[in-house]
Amino acid sequence: MIDLFKGYLDKGWRTKKECLEWYREKYHAKLNERMFRIWVERHNQNYTGGDREMFVAHSVKGYILTSDPDLIRKSLKDDYKRAMKLLVRNSRCTKAMAEKNQLSLMPHEADIYDLVMKMS
Repeated sequence: MIDLFKGYLDKGWRTKKECLEWYREKYHAKLNERMFRIWVERHNQNYTGGDREMFVAHSVKGYILTSDPDLIRKSLKDDYKRAMKLLVRNSRCTKAMAEKNQLSLMPHEADIYDLVMKMS
């Protein structure tokens, strides 16, 4: 469905709000933020599967449809940082709940916690 944005999203950085407004004006249909993110995710999954030539990169500037390896790398680096922050938060919270006897850690969860803490 991101193919509907070809010719718009590949011309430069666009915010999510701009993309939603453009879609509404062009197709006379409403697209919500969640659906837009799902479309981006699916498109990028197709890129990793080799079915698409372009990737939807994101940054503080917004989104862009690109095949530029540098832009894709920067976007993936941001994904990695976000994922690590969430994993650390999850591990710390799980450990804290276990220490307060609100949750019993399974052996593999304790191992994951130790691994995440070493990485952060």
